[in-house]
Amino acid sequence: MTSKKRPQNLFAKAPIVRLQGQPVLLFTEQQGTLLQALEAKKVKIFSECRNGFCGACKTRVISGKVSYLNEPLAELKHDECLPCCCVPTEDLELDLSPEGAAVVTYACQPHQGKTSLAKSKQTQHEASNTRTLKQEVFED
Repeated sequence: MTSKKRPQNLFAKAPIVRLQGQPVLLFTEQQGTLLQALEAKKVKIFSECRNGFCGACKTRVISGKVSYLNEPLAELKHDECLPCCCVPTEDLELDLSPEGAAVVTYACQPHQGKTSLAKSKQTQHEASNTRTLKQEVFED
């Protein structure tokens, strides 16, 4: 499930990271570690040392593989990873809650057709108006 070094080649396709089935991020090498990328998306994950020593961020891998930037000292089972010192080497699904995370959303579902798209555009328009209204309040 894991390998020890960061791949030398650039990703042919940037890995998609999912949390319990929900796509959360497209991982690129600019994001540093998996932990840094998850934190940027507001995923709730506890961490301490950020170097693979303590094991506080130990996370169950549902599917996919990771590569370690430095060899972790914490003991891991075959289906666990330490996000603080690894990167995904392929699409990855983790057993972390997507609740509260800035997740990837879709404008419409294929079976719902134009009605859903219209509602999505209306919601986006309302959100834009709310931001404009908030800006006006703070500027006055």
